[in-house]
Amino acid sequence: MDHAIIVAAGTGIEDTDLSTYGNTVFGSLPQIKRLVITAQRAGINHFTIITEDGDTSLKKHLVNDNRIESNLDWVSIDTDLKLESIPYLLVQSNLLTTPETLSNFMDSDINQDEILILMDTSKDADSKISEPSVEEISANRGNAVGAFIASGELIEKSLSDSGSLKNIVSDLTEKEKAEYKEFSGKYWMRLSSEKGSAKKAEDLIFNYVGKTATGWISRNINSKFSLPTSRLLIKTPLTPNMISIGINIIGSLCGIFYAIGHPVIGALFMHIATVLDRCDGEVARVKLMETKKGQWVDTISDQFTVLSFLIGVPLGYYFISHNTIALVLGGLNVSFFLFFIIWAFYFLKRYTNSGSLVTYFEVDKLVEPQKTSLIRKTIKILRPLGRRNVYSLAFILIAIVGGYPWVLGITTIAAILFFIHSFEDIIKLRKIKPDKQIQD
Repeated sequence: MDHAIIVAAGTGIEDTDLSTYGNTVFGSLPQIKRLVITAQRAGINHFTIITEDGDTSLKKHLVNDNRIESNLDWVSIDTDLKLESIPYLLVQSNLLTTPETLSNFMDSDINQDEILILMDTSKDADSKISEPSVEEISANRGNAVGAFIASGELIEKSLSDSGSLKNIVSDLTEKEKAEYKEFSGKYWMRLSSEKGSAKKAEDLIFNYVGKTATGWISRNINSKFSLPTSRLLIKTPLTPNMISIGINIIGSLCGIFYAIGHPVIGALFMHIATVLDRCDGEVARVKLMETKKGQWVDTISDQFTVLSFLIGVPLGYYFISHNTIALVLGGLNVSFFLFFIIWAFYFLKRYTNSGSLVTYFEVDKLVEPQKTSLIRKTIKILRPLGRRNVYSLAFILIAIVGGYPWVLGITTIAAILFFIHSFEDIIKLRKIKPDKQIQD
């Protein structure tokens, strides 16, 4: 199934005027664009959009956007549809949901004379819509989400006979020509005429985005600062890539302050960059701008903050102690870091479909069917401490309590462990077949 019909005119299953929602903006995107991109990511590459006669405002939202790669056909509600005898995804224009939801729903079969209704039967389903008035169309008293699957013939006849989705669905339900698919996805909501509906939709997206972070500290502490910042950033013309670079310019200042004798301030700059490092991803997900290129820009720019730290710490220690061991350990740490980064980038390109360095540790899926060494078992236990949202906070405390010697010593131990980790991975991956790859 690769063809969707978006009903942006007439009335929806909750008797609301569907022509009023396509232009609604939240998360810096108009609803019609958000819905098209969402469905496109679910596998749709051809859209028929039913609008009021002469409605050009919706069309303007979808031009000159390289994210829109699908074919778009615009049809007036008064025009007879010409569809094939194949299943179509039918979506009303005020639905907010995820590509995963629609993809799961589209993976369903239905008879030519039946309609498949996506239903939410959870206890909190009523909280996801403002007017839960469609319970009567479902035999199991769930809430219709606003997405359906039906054959082209059935859609042609039904829409020509009635401009109301509620009438169509209710009629087919009464004739026992309706089947139900339980909602399976991250979230959903229908925009309504209720005041604050757009804000509720934006809050829903940010709430979901806030739960996608990796690590307890990132989800429960850093997000308290990054999410409000991202809410401001989405209102600016800054792209996620611009935000990534800007954040890591801030992060790179950490090395300067370490080098000039202010380790605590240096640690604070690293931690600020770590907290804000969530923002580029949050903005990208809210504005539907996630790309593989964006992952690589984020990953590469992050390394400048770390490299600045690895250079600044030994320099700062050397300037106050004049101990050449600081420069030796610093050079060693930078060498191990560059070795790991070069290898990790090669691994991501060769063995994964991701540009995120977090994915590197999926290497376990490839190498652990082989015998696991004691050092690897130890590293796996300590690995959570190697997350930047953990060690950036820890280095503030270490800089306060122990100063340069502790920071440099712990960094050196970590660098050696990462070197051993990556070297062992290289040895073991030589035994992996060239076509074996970690799937997203």
